[in-house]
Amino acid sequence: MYLQLTGTHVRLLGSMHLFPATSRRTPPWVAEAYDWADALIFESDPATIVPLLRASAPPRAAQLQPLMSADAWTQLHTLWPADGALAPLDDLRPWAALIAAPTLLQQVVEGVEPRMLRSAIAQAKPYRYLETAAEVAAALESIPLDALAAALTMLMADRDEPQRTLELMHAGWLAGDLQAVQRIAAESPFFDLPGIRQAILNVRNRAWAARLESLLDPAERTLVVVGALHLCGPGNLMECLARPVESV
Repeated sequence: MYLQLTGTHVRLLGSMHLFPATSRRTPPWVAEAYDWADALIFESDPATIVPLLRASAPPRAAQLQPLMSADAWTQLHTLWPADGALAPLDDLRPWAALIAAPTLLQQVVEGVEPRMLRSAIAQAKPYRYLETAAEVAAALESIPLDALAAALTMLMADRDEPQRTLELMHAGWLAGDLQAVQRIAAESPFFDLPGIRQAILNVRNRAWAARLESLLDPAERTLVVVGALHLCGPGNLMECLARPVESV
């Protein structure tokens, strides 16, 4: 979960973007990684993605309705907030509905990145991002509509799954057990359907690996902070970098 590219000043940290509200603990290796680094590289800036959740033209989330059962669509609509950045559901991009829906069923607190970012700003520690909001949206736009609809249907059939999965993944993450994190994620609708894992993880991993080659300063101790799932399973970031790594 905390790895060094052999022979370099670059380390990779597998993070949790959100923690369960009942388990806010951060393992000591996260703080140690932050203190070690002269500079940080995060995935992307979440605030810049919010304006892209809405669709100015089709496809919109409303186009998922014919692909879902009437009961699942009604449940999803009932779950959705009436106002705010995510409202109305029908006007969102279809992938935005899938990304946002689990968070509406979870009790969470902020995870690794917001905490690190606040410290970096307070201490004037340099930080950068691996991708732009437009690049995130382009990757997620590639998920087929029928896969999105199927995942949302499964989610409405087991509304306890997002919280259950988060708590299990957090426990595996605290233990530094990448295999456990991967095994738990594989049971979630997000990664069990064609196109979803490819868009959320694999496509972005390949793009990040290419970008890291140009971003890295060989003399600067750099910590690359990405979601833990990007470090496990086929097509993970370490495979894409094609460099030897070692546990810190």
